[in-house]
Order: sequence, then C-alpha cells, then structure tokens
Amino acid sequence: MSPQSATLDPAAALDNSIGAMLIGVIVSAVLHGITLLQAFMYWRNYRKDAWYLKAMVITTVCFDAIHLVLISAAVYHYVITHYHNSDDLRFLTWPVLIEALFTGVNGGIVQAFYTMRVWHLNRRSYWLPGIILLFIFSTAGCGTAWVIISMQFQTYEQLLSISPLTITINALSTFVDVTIAVSLVYLLNQARTGFKKSDTIINKLIVFVVNTGVLTTCCAIAALICLVASPNSLLYASFYFCIGRLYTNSFLATLNARTSFQSNFDDSHMMMSMPSSVVSPHATQHLGTKGRNITIRVDTATSKNDQSQDHKESIVAAEMRDGNSDFDVDEEGPRQKGHMF
Repeated sequence: MSPQSATLDPAAALDNSIGAMLIGVIVSAVLHGITLLQAFMYWRNYRKDAWYLKAMVITTVCFDAIHLVLISAAVYHYVITHYHNSDDLRFLTWPVLIEALFTGVNGGIVQAFYTMRVWHLNRRSYWLPGIILLFIFSTAGCGTAWVIISMQFQTYEQLLSISPLTITINALSTFVDVTIAVSLVYLLNQARTGFKKSDTIINKLIVFVVNTGVLTTCCAIAALICLVASPNSLLYASFYFCIGRLYTNSFLATLNARTSFQSNFDDSHMMMSMPSSVVSPHATQHLGTKGRNITIRVDTATSKNDQSQDHKESIVAAEMRDGNSDFDVDEEGPRQKGHMF
C-alpha cells in the first residue's frame, strides 16, 4: 500500500482524490449541457421516430441527469459538508457507488443500439452481434455485482479489495466499444462498389462511425490506464464520470446526423437512400416496411463533348431489403434524380 495513497492517507494532497472528482464533475456538467441541446434538436426534428427510439433518448438523458446529480452530491459531501475533516476522505459515500449503475445502464443501451446497426449491416446474421451482446451483458452483470458488493463497504481501503472486478468492467466496456467500431468500419468497407461517388459516400460514413465512437473509447482507455497505474487514487474518476455522457452524446449525434446526411446527398448529383442500419436502426414511421430498403444511385454523366448515341448513365444500385446488404451493379438508361427517403 502506498504511503501517499490519495484515498487512504488523510495527509495526502487532495489533487489525486477530490481534485480528480471535481474535474470529472465540471467536465460532466459541460457535456450534459451538450446532451440537453442535442436532445432538444432530436425532439424538434424527429417527432415521428419509432417509440423505442424516443424511449431510449428519454432514458439516456434522464439517467445522464441523475448521474450528474449523484457525482455532484458526492463532491459536495467531501468539500462542503465535511470541510476540514480530512479523516472523512477515507470513507465512502453512497452517491459515489450508485452513480456507477447509471453509467453502466447508459453505456449498455448505447452499445446495444450500435450492435443493432452491426446486425443490419451484417445481413442480419446473428453470430457477430450475438458475441457483442454477450460481452455487453457480461459488462452489465459485472457492473451490477460491483455496485451490490461495494454498497457493503465503508472505506476506500475496502473498495480496493475488488479492484480486479473494477478493472474487468472497464476492460470489457473498452473491448465492446472497439469491437463495435471495427465491425462497422469493416462492414461498410465491404460495401464498396469501385465507383468513385459511391465509395466517397461510404468513406464519409466510415469517418462518421469512427468519430462518434473515438471519444468514448479513448475516455474508457484512459480510465482503465488510471485504474491500473494508480489504483490507490481517484484519478480514474476524471474520465469515468464523463463516460456516460459521452455515450449519450454519441447516441444523440448519430440520430441527429440523419438530416445532415440527407441534405448533403441531396445537394450532390446523386440519389441515396441510406439504410436504417447505417444512420439509425429504424426509419421514421411514415416510411413503413419499404423504408428499410437502401438504394444508392450515383449518376455519372459524360461531358458535353461526348454525346454519342452509345452514351449511358452508369448507375450503382445497392439494394438492402430486410437488412440484406447484397450489392449489385446495374447499367440502365438515364433516370431522373430522386430524393433521399
């Protein structure tokens, strides 16, 4: 045991304990403000979304707010209620333990959402999503066990006895995030057609997938490193307090990006109907069952100097019916541009 343990030695500096928690609370508050903004944009633009998507949004935003209240209450307990009582820093307070439950639930919801996208893109094959779900449930089970066990402890010294479980939870969550990101990038990359415009669309989708998950993954890795490198401190709290909000913002950003993708594709000389598996696992309700089909049509016209009778308009049609991502290439005559969805 380190003689200068931030959570065990009352004489140790507060930077690695309460200071780390305070930084996590401040950053979390900023991220929660972004969450509320994204939630407002979602309710304004996607009122016709499926009920379960709306339920997921409400749940994640509410749990995000509850988590912020809990971690704020924990910091208030140490720096205000027990001000100048350095010995109290050795004892746990229940909000520090309960907050992990809300972080875990939010993380599981968002990871399950992305797993559904993997399922659609993978031609509704169950083996890859099934493996991912297995790890998600394993993470949830370990997290629930951690909360139940830790609620019986009174000091941080006792909490150190379940450090292996804490590290396991963070490692599993990080593994799931990386697996989902790699799976989506691989499946999108497999959808390339060899045509410049359609491949450009896929490149944009790949970049979007990576961007929505990179912050969450990096934050989870940073928390894991802090847990392993400095188990007697609360340095990991600076990152762990923010993970739940990053999950929520990633989820909302994915839902809100649908309008942005649609406008970008409509402005170009192409028609594209994105699959619900790429941008959202469910199209808006007015689409019906046919709204799940994806059609990517890229119009490639020749220049004005090449107007022979043999001129054809090359069209790349990628049809996904009921989640089937078989890509076919057709050549037909000129078609009038359509509109996304």
